[in-house]
Order: sequence, then structure tokens, then C-alpha cells
Amino acid sequence: MSEINPTSQPISGSDLSEQIAALRQDIGGLNEKIEVQGAIQIEIAKLLQSFHTQHLALPGQIAGIIQSALEASAQDKVTLSNEALSKLDYRFNQIAANFHTLKQVSNLTLRELRPPIDRIRCVFIVQSIPMWDALADVYWSMVDDARFHPIVVSINNSQLGRAEFTGEEEVHKGLTEQNIPHLRMNVSSLEALDILRSLNPDVVFRQQQWDSPVPPGLRTPEITFARICVVPYGMGLLAKPNSTDTSDEAYDNNYDQAYHRMAWRVFCETEITRTYYRSFAHSDPDKFVLSGYSKLDKLLEAKGKGVWPIPEPNGRSFRIIWAPHHSLAIHGEGFGVFHKIYRQMLEWAQQATDIQFVYKPHPALSYSAPRSGAINDPDYPSFLQTWEALPNCAICEGSYGELFDASDMMLTDGVSFLTEYHLFAKPIVFIDSGVHARFNHLGRLAEAAAHRVDSFEEMRTAALSYKDGKAWPLEKERQDLLEVLRPRQEPASRIILDSIADGIHSSRS
Repeated sequence: MSEINPTSQPISGSDLSEQIAALRQDIGGLNEKIEVQGAIQIEIAKLLQSFHTQHLALPGQIAGIIQSALEASAQDKVTLSNEALSKLDYRFNQIAANFHTLKQVSNLTLRELRPPIDRIRCVFIVQSIPMWDALADVYWSMVDDARFHPIVVSINNSQLGRAEFTGEEEVHKGLTEQNIPHLRMNVSSLEALDILRSLNPDVVFRQQQWDSPVPPGLRTPEITFARICVVPYGMGLLAKPNSTDTSDEAYDNNYDQAYHRMAWRVFCETEITRTYYRSFAHSDPDKFVLSGYSKLDKLLEAKGKGVWPIPEPNGRSFRIIWAPHHSLAIHGEGFGVFHKIYRQMLEWAQQATDIQFVYKPHPALSYSAPRSGAINDPDYPSFLQTWEALPNCAICEGSYGELFDASDMMLTDGVSFLTEYHLFAKPIVFIDSGVHARFNHLGRLAEAAAHRVDSFEEMRTAALSYKDGKAWPLEKERQDLLEVLRPRQEPASRIILDSIADGIHSSRS
């Protein structure tokens, strides 16, 4: 654009007219560029929509062709050889790869064409309220930061990637209870993708790295038109499964999914975690930012604000959280021992009227338990009904910082709570299934800081000893763990926001 330099000399009418004409020409050219850019963006968005629709339809079309050929073969009209099937499969994979390439190029072009804006627009795709604490601090920090415009959307999800897509109503209710404005994507997969594109986000956060639990329109290849930022929903504590090699510390399921590879920034909870991400060497190592874990900051906000869900008319009781994992240890693997101890837990709760128990299951247990084949008498819904009917028992789902603060101890066979509960400096008893996946170095630190037992009786004995005032014997191990878990002095959300803002502004300058 032409420069107008201030001068102390008077400007003649002809000079002024020339400058105004030049300015109009520059503005006209700028408007033309904006219109062209906008038109290109619209056309790319239409192209992406077409790619996605055709890609979804392609498997059905191929299957129809194969079915027709098989029917014809059955009538001796044509022979469909293995070689022909192989060629057809190869062709299908070629077409799928071409769609994928075109889609990614279009997505990245769309991202680069996005005009500069004053505020960075960040969309949080929320599929689970229990997992929301990992992102909550980041969201609320953006609400208070003039550099950002955060938007939350609620979606359906598939439990463990094996069920129908449901649950948006529960997410909507949970966000409403927390006074979080949000858009509801309780629509088809393509419509959800259209809504997301219309929001024109600079940055997208999803709650999990796996694609199968989210609708197809919100999976990694579809959302690369925005910068993907990863904040893990839980600590990665597991080593590579089915491996006895002690060098296999990093589990690719946690650290090397397509979501991680396509991400613009991955915010790492610990230095150990950052080492795990970088070990796969599939990404620019500079995108792995040591931020600390925003979920821990969010949980710490609950200190001194404890809320216990069970009335105590006769004075304060001893309060135990029972937190079972979803991966039931059947067929020789898994963390969860719920199916082995739930009857004993129910009997204990019925007898120990001076103890109050809150059942805090992993969100996926309600899906996996009834389908495990290991729970028959009573079945899982009957257990929940019987448990909740007891005057000293309750069930808690959703966010849990205030619950942790109000409790006296935890019993668990799970994973994430082995790190999170230590923030509240209370006893945690880990009942070991004996057949779970190996812990990595970070997991071993967490396990060492917990009171480990191998059976229900050992667990109950340990719980009663702490109820009777036994001192916590693993304070050094707990402090060693917390030192690793909190690598930075600043809140993790502040580091995350600054990293995003610096990265986007530097790319636009």
C-alpha cells in the first residue's frame, strides 16, 4: 500500500487528489484480494465436503460391486478370482489414498489462507465431562485473556470406540451446570464437520488422541484445517504392551497416534513424557512443549472446597472413595478387579456403618462391565441400585476435585488416579490385578507412591489401619512423584496460552 508521509509543506490540490486516487486503488486491490481469498476458502470448504461425502460412500460402493460380482459368479456368469479381488482392493486403497492427499492439501491451504484476526479462535470439542478437567483451566484462562476467543462444542461419543455414538445430552447438562456456553453438535457427522468449519477456528482441542470414539467427521484427517493442540486427558503411565523389553517405555497408543503426528502443538505433562513423545521421531521435536499438566492445577483449585455427597446426621464418618478401572482383568490381562470384589465391597459397606463409601467408577466401566461376561449375580445395574440404596453409600460421576478434597482415602485398581489423588496428601491403596500392562518409568513412580495390595482382604485391612490413624509410610515416594508431576512454577494453562499465541503471531508476521 502507498505510504502517506506527513510533511510541514502545504499539499496542493492536485497532490491530494493523486494521493486519494492512489489510496482508492490500494483499497480496491485489497478488497479484490479479500474477495478472491474468501471465494477460494468457500470453494475449498465445498471441495472438502465433497471429499468427505464421497470417501464415506466409497466402501459401500465397492462392497456393492463385489456383491454383484459374487452373485454373478454364483450363477456361473463370471469367475471372480483372488487376483481380481486383490486388484480391486488395491484400487480401492489407491482411491482412498488420493482422497486423503487431496483432503490434506486442501485443509492446509485453507488454514494458510485464513486472514489475520485480532483474537485467536479456539474450539474445544467435548465428548466427556469426567475428562473435562484436563482442559477446563485452559478454557477459563482463555475466557479471561483478550488474545483468545474460546468456543466449546458438545458431541456424542462411542464408549471405547465400540458402541453407538451417544452421550451428548450428558455432556450438554454437565457444561450447563458449570455455566459454560456451548454449541450442541448432536447432529450427523457431516453436519458436525460443517458446523466446525463454519466456526473458522485457528486452534482445535479434542479430549482424546484416539479417533474411533468420536464421530467420523471430527476425526484427525477432517480437522487439520485448524491447528490441532493436544492436552492429554490423563497421565501416560503404561509401557508398550506384550513386551518385556525394558527399553519399551513409551506406548505408541499414548504417544504416537495420527492425532499426535498431525498436531501443531503437544503440551507435555512432564519431562519424562516429552522424552516419550520425541522417542518415536515422527514429528518435529520442537512442537512438544513442556507445560506441566493443567488438570493438576484444576484439581488443586478444589483444595479446601470439599463436597461429600452423603449426609452425616450423626457426625463425621470415615470417608472412602472406591474407584474401579474399566479394563476388567479377564482373559489374562487388565487392571480392573471389580468383577472379583464387588460382592465383597457390597457386604463390607452393609456391615461397616461407621464408614461412608463413594463409588467413583471409570466412565467406561458402565459399558465394559455388563458386556464382560464376568458379572452375573447381581448384574451391574442391580449392583448400582443396591449400592446406592445403602445409607452410607453413593455413586459419583463427572468432575471429582471437590470429592477428592472431602474424602479420607482412596481404594483403586486404576491408572490415572495413581498420580492425581496424591495432590491431596491422603492414603491411596492400589489393588494390583497381577495381569495388567507394565508401567513405564512414570507409572513405576506412581505405583511406588501407593500402598500396593494383591487381594480384597489386604485392601480392607490396609483401609482399616488408616482409619485407625496409621501414618502414611510413603511420604518420600509421594514427594518424588510430585516433583516430577509439577515441572514448572507457572500454571500450565499460562504456558499453553503463551505458546499458542506466540506460535500463531510469529507465523503471521
